[in-house]
Amino acid sequence: MSGLTALIRNDWAAGLARSARPNLSAEDAQPSPDNTPRRLLWSVGIVAFVLSILTFMLWGINGAGTLFDMIAAFCN
Repeated sequence: MSGLTALIRNDWAAGLARSARPNLSAEDAQPSPDNTPRRLLWSVGIVAFVLSILTFMLWGINGAGTLFDMIAAFCN
C-alpha cells in the first residue's frame, strides 16, 4: 500500500485515492529544467532585501509617520 492509502481507513475512499493517482512515484518526477531564470530571481530578491533595509532605516530615523506619508503620497 502507498503512504496515502495506508492512512485512509475507509476502503471506498482508499480505492478512490488509488484510482485518482494510480502510478505516481518519486521516480516519475521530472527534474527541473536547466534554464530557470536564476539571475532574475536573485535580482528580485536583492531588490526586495534592499527595500526592506531602506524601510527599516527610514522607520528608525524618522519614525512611522514618514513611511505612512510616503505611502499616502504614492496612492494619491
